[in-house]
Amino acid sequence: MLASQKAWPLLLLLLLAGCSAGGNSTGISAGRVTYEANCAKCHGDTTTGEGGLPDTPVHGPEGHTWHHADGQLMEIILGTLNIPGRTMPSFEGILTEAEVIGILDYMKTGWYQDQVELQREVSANWEDLYPEK
Repeated sequence: MLASQKAWPLLLLLLLAGCSAGGNSTGISAGRVTYEANCAKCHGDTTTGEGGLPDTPVHGPEGHTWHHADGQLMEIILGTLNIPGRTMPSFEGILTEAEVIGILDYMKTGWYQDQVELQREVSANWEDLYPEK
C-alpha cells in the first residue's frame, strides 16, 4: 500500500472530527456577523448579554436558550411559533434558515459542553416529535 493510501483513513477521521462539534468555523463566523447585525442590539453579547436591552433573554450559559431545541429556536427567530405577548420581531423573510442555523451555531460557542450535549438531545427529541418541520 502506498503511503498516500494509508493516509486516507486518518484524513477522513480528522475531517469527521472537525464536523462533530455542530458547526464549522465558516458557519460560526458567518453566524457571528449575522448575530451582531440582527440580534445584538436587543440581546447584547451572545455569552453575557452585556449591551442588551433589559428583560431580553441572554443566550449564554447563564440564560435559558440552551434549554430549547434548534427547531423551536428557528421558529422563534423566524416568528412562526405563536408566543402570547411576543415582543421580538419576526425575521421571516429577512433571515434565511441557513443564516439562523449560523446564529445558533455561534450562540452555542459560549455554552458549556454539558449544555451543548443536553441541547443536542432536546433538538433530537424535537425532530422526532415534529419531523415535518
